[in-house]
Parts: sequence; structure tokens; C-alpha cells
Amino acid sequence: MKRVLILGSGGFIGQHLSQYLAQTHDVWTCSRTGSSHHAHVVIDPLQPDYRTLIRNVQPDVCINCSGAANVSASFLNPTADFELNVALVSHLLSAIREEAPNVKFIHLSSAAVYGNPNQLPVREDEIAKPMSPYGYHKMMAEAICRSYTALFGVQTLSLRIFSAYGPMLRKQLFWDIFRQWRDRNFVELGGTGDETRDFIYVKDVCQAIKAVMNGATFDGSAINVGSGIAVSIKEAANTLLEYYGGNSASFTGKRREGDPVSWQADIQLLRSYGFRPAVSIRDGLKETAEWHAEQQ
Repeated sequence: MKRVLILGSGGFIGQHLSQYLAQTHDVWTCSRTGSSHHAHVVIDPLQPDYRTLIRNVQPDVCINCSGAANVSASFLNPTADFELNVALVSHLLSAIREEAPNVKFIHLSSAAVYGNPNQLPVREDEIAKPMSPYGYHKMMAEAICRSYTALFGVQTLSLRIFSAYGPMLRKQLFWDIFRQWRDRNFVELGGTGDETRDFIYVKDVCQAIKAVMNGATFDGSAINVGSGIAVSIKEAANTLLEYYGGNSASFTGKRREGDPVSWQADIQLLRSYGFRPAVSIRDGLKETAEWHAEQQ
């Protein structure tokens, strides 16, 4: 049974992934706060000691689910975003190199590295053109992973997560829709609604991570993690509102800074490791709406 260390286990993907992998692996979790699940390590956010963490746990696989995940906030405080999305990865890899050089390291990156792709579906060899500090920082973290593989032999992979969603996500599009509907029974969103995203349900994200962990070569490369299907913001928003019993969303026509027009992942590489999306957008949003109903 492989020992897996998950950093950022208190976050959205980290929580789901910890529970999912615990069914088949020896899971250790690490976050800034305590946890009642698995073997857990609380790390000091001001003076994180990654060397001691890696030395004591000695994982077979280390998965970095930590960091910032807010494009708008990265414009307001790019330094903080850099510390969480770039410096943290550098410190982690340095600790792995020194304390457990055979560890396989999986870094959760983002489709934000692509910006507005030249063509869809976007492949991993597309030239990165980030549109936000967040996107640039994710791209920089990927470069650090590649450098540790090329120069020091540390085994790394970066997973470019597209628009992950599901229960326990208390930010981004679907949480914003829920809060507007709950508070005023009216939903108004930016953009035109015709923008598209590649929505991937969090359970499918977990399945993808496990498939890559067990089948991929850790050569410093990046792999798309999405459903491979483009869905318009309007369709997704109105589907969620349908489950609430609410009206259709309206759109302002104004796009937020850093938001791309359209995303759709080419997932041929991910499929080669046995991944198959299992949850449709309608089923995923139904489960999300049911979870929202519990938050009122």
C-alpha cells in the first residue's frame, strides 16, 4: 500500500482526494488546521517546516493541493499569490530532494496557464499565455517542477485542472450563483453567458489523479485534467437554477479581468492512463445543488 502525503487537505480538492485515496492507500494529510481524518500533520503557515514533514512521513507520493486559487485576488495581492503558488512549491521540492529523493511529486496546476487558447480543445503543447498573476504563477510553478526533474532527478508531474466543481466548494461560479439565489432570489453574472468552460466534477478529478499517480511517467511534464466537454456558462448556470426551482440567470456583458473566453481540454493523454469521466454536468450539478440546500 503506497503512502500518500496530501498537502492542502483542508481545501476543496484536498478534502475529496483524502477521502477517496484513503480507500486504497495509506493517506497522510497536512494543512494549516487540525483534522479528524487519517494521519494528520498541522503545519505552521508562517514558518512551514517542509523538510521535517517529508523526513518524518517518508511518503511514496506527495500531492500538492495547497496554494491560492483566486484569479481576482491575485490581481489585488500578487505577492501573496506568488508565495502560495510558486515559493511554496520550490520549498517543497527542495525538501523532497534533500529528505526523500525517490518521492513522486504531483503538483496541481491550472488551465489558467493557457489564457485564451489558439484552438480548442487545447492540448498540453499549446503555448502558455496566462492572463492573470495567478496563471503566471501556476506556469512558474510548473517550470520549477520541470527544473527539479531535469537537474536533480526529482520525479514530478503537473496537472492542469480545468473548472473543477462539486460539494464543499465555497467560492467561484456555482457558489456565487447559490448565494445570489439564496439571498435575493435573482442571479446576475458577468460576461455574456456564451463563454464556455470545461467543467469537471470533483470525484472525476480524484479519479484522474489516481490514474496518473499509478500510470504516468513522472518526467516533469504537464497533463490536462478536464472532462473534454465545453459547456456554456449560461447552460451550466441555468441547469443549477433549475434544480433550485429558480429563474434563469441574467448577464451583464462585462467580463472580469483575467477570465478567458472559452476552455475545452484535450484529454487524450489523460485517457491513455485509463481515465474516463464518470459524472455528467447535469448529475454533478444535481449533487452540488443538494449540497447547497444543506448550507441554507
